[in-house]
Amino acid sequence: MKTASIATLLLLTASSATAFSTARISSHSVTQSSSSTSLNLFGSKPKDPNQPQQPGMMDQLAMFKKAQEIATKKKKLDDELSNETITGTSAEGNIEITVKYVPPQLPANPTPGYEAAAVSINEDYLKEVKAEDLSVALVEAIRDGESKATARVAEKYKELEEDMKSIMGGMAAGPQ
Repeated sequence: MKTASIATLLLLTASSATAFSTARISSHSVTQSSSSTSLNLFGSKPKDPNQPQQPGMMDQLAMFKKAQEIATKKKKLDDELSNETITGTSAEGNIEITVKYVPPQLPANPTPGYEAAAVSINEDYLKEVKAEDLSVALVEAIRDGESKATARVAEKYKELEEDMKSIMGGMAAGPQ
């Protein structure tokens, strides 16, 4: 009697335990759902042959690696640009302003900026210029430096844009 009770207890325990055990055949029906976002390891075949094949996990890993490469390239470009000196001039070259590129500080400040790092004014010009004219010339020199810096940043980022286009399949078109 005692052995029959233990055997029955072991049989009930073995048939109801599922954690860390192999699958058991039971009377419960298993339903499997799928969504458009679920991925197979090597890609999924579309149910409709007219639709393109969906990316798989291997494709996503390759895209993630490419995104990391682009982030590394962007950091390198930002470092190069921040070390460059770009000069804006006005008043027929009598005022020069050195502008430095300030890379974006993500996520707090996602937009890049420019900083006037140095100002050089011809002494002879400074002696004879009026304060209002000097003020206007300084603003013009700063704007000239910023426009040159913007053009330089755009030039450097062209190669990064090409890499983005290759990842996004031509969808990463910049402003024109």
